[in-house]
Amino acid sequence: MIHPIQALAADMDPKKLKANFEKKVAFCGGIDAQYLLVNQKPEDIKAKVRELMEIFPTGLILSPSHEAILPDIPSVNIVAIFEALRG
Repeated sequence: MIHPIQALAADMDPKKLKANFEKKVAFCGGIDAQYLLVNQKPEDIKAKVRELMEIFPTGLILSPSHEAILPDIPSVNIVAIFEALRG
């Protein structure tokens, strides 16, 4: 497993990771916990979740890139992740 897909790190573009490793490993993470979850609106979070689900229809454990809900992340943005997953 590639854990985590750290959204802002070098060489962690989800499309490139999928192209290079899809048949070899599973993925975990992908939702940026440093900027996106802290500073953006719920609609932006939902768009990112939908994008990741489209890139990885299988083989992805969707979560914040650092596996933690940090204190500076608004709760509405965490709720947005679950709302996007429910469709």
